[in-house]
Amino acid sequence: MHELQRKYRDEIQELADVAAKLGRLGYVASHGGNLSAKLGDGSILITPTKVPKEDMVFDDIVIVDANGNTLFAADGRKPTGETPMHTHIYHLRPDLKSLIHAHPPILTGFSLTDSNILTRPILPEPVLELGPILAIPYAEVVSMDLAKKFESVVSFSNAWLMKNHGITIGSADTPKRTLGLLQMAEDMADSIRTGMMMREKINEIPREEVAKLENVMIKRGLPFPGNPKIVKSLTSLYFGD
Repeated sequence: MHELQRKYRDEIQELADVAAKLGRLGYVASHGGNLSAKLGDGSILITPTKVPKEDMVFDDIVIVDANGNTLFAADGRKPTGETPMHTHIYHLRPDLKSLIHAHPPILTGFSLTDSNILTRPILPEPVLELGPILAIPYAEVVSMDLAKKFESVVSFSNAWLMKNHGITIGSADTPKRTLGLLQMAEDMADSIRTGMMMREKINEIPREEVAKLENVMIKRGLPFPGNPKIVKSLTSLYFGD
């Protein structure tokens, strides 16, 4: 076992386990999707290219530096081609500790449309923990252009819908927690889809109720979704205050 693997044994195992669960959930197919976790020294654990997520094991995880240069990879593994997207997001949002990019069917379905419903306050838990799911335009995959598309929105949410592609979720917590947030987002998208199938108006949480959620967060000392240096309220995220 390499010294870096030994040093970060638990963190590597968690990322491998979460990647495998991502595959079992059907949120990625074939070699799709990628996950990462930022370590205390600034280096990054990241999934490799061309390995199905449901087959991911400890030795598959690659370690790169903050610029994406490989520090360790076993048996010829190479980091995902979307490593520039991960490193750029971490540069823009130093508060984040883990990222998951995936293609869950319902959220990805919304990425094919012009609907802005995911940017609105629909369910309380996503409002508190994700913020508005903000869209970024389509860009060539595994490119720096794709990474740069995040720049205008990355500070104002912890979830970003990638047009005609999928979604990326970030958190200041472990990959396991970030996967939970992705499940929350997919469940919300499923609920919205159900409402749309009923051909009824999708009702939003009223502004005054979002303000009440904001007060709860303030009293509990909880961070708002988005960059903590920029976002100071929930109502500003949803209503532009």
